[in-house]
Amino acid sequence: MIAKTLKRAATGFVMGMAVGNLIAALTGHPNIVSQSLLEKTGSLSAALLAQTLLSGVIGAVGMGGTTLYELDRWPLLAIDLAHYALVLAAFLPVGIYLGWFAYASEMLIMAAIMFAVHFTIFLIMCAIYRKQVRELNQMQSQYLEKEKKYKEGMV
Repeated sequence: MIAKTLKRAATGFVMGMAVGNLIAALTGHPNIVSQSLLEKTGSLSAALLAQTLLSGVIGAVGMGGTTLYELDRWPLLAIDLAHYALVLAAFLPVGIYLGWFAYASEMLIMAAIMFAVHFTIFLIMCAIYRKQVRELNQMQSQYLEKEKKYKEGMV
């Protein structure tokens, strides 16, 4: 499980770097980085490097944390809440450092959006699991019916 988590985290790091820079570019900000980050780092290249690497960290935490969904002993809701807390714990400090949030209200809005996404994932996973249980129950019924007919034919 650790190897799988590290592999996913590495993939998430690369994806996080790409998505972070894509979102920054789409904001239309002239420097692609926040003014506060530019002031903290002292140069555009250092700010871009910091933003790229820290965006990668968010991606690594998010993707690496998806292995939580494979824990059979935990209820799905607990897994989803743990993943949400993990991603939020990485995202908010990074977002504050990078200057993505100017106000506390922006952080709350982002936390709410992330919660809505995780809740949607939870509902989708519940629907998938319900379908799988129905299919397994149907297969079991078919098996038991065949077994019953077989035994009746034997008597």
